[in-house]
Amino acid sequence: MYLDFLVEIPNVKGKITYRNKAGTDYIYYEYDRIYDRSTRKINPKRVTIGKRAEEDPSMMLPNEKYLIYFPDEEIPELRTRSNRSSCLKIGAWIVIRKIIEEYKLTEILEQYINKKDVGLVLDLAAYSIITENNAGQYYPDYAFNHPLFSHNMKIYSDSKVSDLLQSMTEEQSAGFLNDWNSSRNHREKIYISYDSTNKNCQAGEIEIVEYGHPKVDTGLPVFNYAVAYDTNNREPLFYEAYPGSINDVSQLQIMLEKAAGYGYKKIGFILDRGYFSKGNIKYMDAHGYPFVIMVKGMYGLVNSIVLEQKGTFENKWAKHMDAYDVYGMTVKRKLYETDEKERYIHIYHSIVKEGSERTLLAKRLRQMR
Repeated sequence: MYLDFLVEIPNVKGKITYRNKAGTDYIYYEYDRIYDRSTRKINPKRVTIGKRAEEDPSMMLPNEKYLIYFPDEEIPELRTRSNRSSCLKIGAWIVIRKIIEEYKLTEILEQYINKKDVGLVLDLAAYSIITENNAGQYYPDYAFNHPLFSHNMKIYSDSKVSDLLQSMTEEQSAGFLNDWNSSRNHREKIYISYDSTNKNCQAGEIEIVEYGHPKVDTGLPVFNYAVAYDTNNREPLFYEAYPGSINDVSQLQIMLEKAAGYGYKKIGFILDRGYFSKGNIKYMDAHGYPFVIMVKGMYGLVNSIVLEQKGTFENKWAKHMDAYDVYGMTVKRKLYETDEKERYIHIYHSIVKEGSERTLLAKRLRQMR
C-alpha cells in the first residue's frame, strides 16, 4: 500500500535501482547480498520501496517497506492514508453485480438480514467465488484491491466477518431459501443434480460435527454438506448440512422430501454413485421421480450386466459418442430379482482411460521385476 505523501528518493550509493513497468518507474532498495556457493555468485536481495513521482523525478511515492528500511528519515506529517489499493480488480465483480441485480438478491436478503450488513454478505459471497476461499481472516486482503458492495465500500475486519456469520440463524437461512425457491418456475420440467461432500473440522464442540466415513479419512470428525442445482440453467436451488455420521444413502430421501416441499413437481434427479441403493431406487419409484444415477461398474447389482456386454461394443465405431470420445451402449434389464420394472442401463468405455491404465500397470510390473 502506497502512502499519501512524497519523499526524496534515498541517496544510498549502489543500493537503489529502477525498473519501469507499464510506464511507471518502481524504486528498489538492495537490503542484503547472499553468496551462492553452487553458482559462485552473489545474489542481491531487493524490495520495492516506492514509485517515482511523475511531477518531480527526484521524489517518490513511498510504500510501507520504505518506513521499515528508512525509519530515521524525516517524513511529512502523516495524512489520512488510503485504505484501498490504487488499482482495483473489477472484472469478475462486475459480472457478479449483474447476477445480483438480475436475481434481486439484495431485496431478498434485506428481508432477513439487517440492511447495513447485506452489503457485507454479498461481499463475502463474491470473495468466496473470486478467490475460491472462505477463510474469514483473508477477507480484508481481498477487500483492499476489489470493489465492494458494502456502503461506501467500507472494509470490515475479519472479526466483524466472524461476528456476522456467528449471528446468523437457521431461521434466516431457511427464509432466504424459501423465497429463493418460490421465485423459480415450478411448472417447468427440471433435473436436479445433487451431490455432497464432507469437511474435516477442528473447531471444537459443534453439534453437527461427528465421526463418520469421510472420503479422505484424517482421523478428524466431519460434517456433511450437499448442494442441489438445476442442470438446465445451472442455478443453485438449495443446500443442506447434516451430521458426519449420516451417510449419503440415508440423506437422499430427506432431500427428495425437501425438493417437493419447495414446490417442485416436474422434477428428475441426477445423482452420484454414493446414493445408489435398492432402498433409494424404490423410494424414487414410489414417488414417481425419474432419475439418472452413476454406478460403479463392479457394483454387485450391475456387475453381471457389465461383464455380459464386455467385448460387444468397445471398438465399434457405430457405438462411438463423438461429444464425449467414449463408446457406449444401452441395455434394458431389471437391476435385481425383486425389481418391479426394467430399467435403461447405459454402459460406457473409454479407450483413452484404458490406454493410460494399461501403461500404468505395465510400469508397475516392470518395477516389480
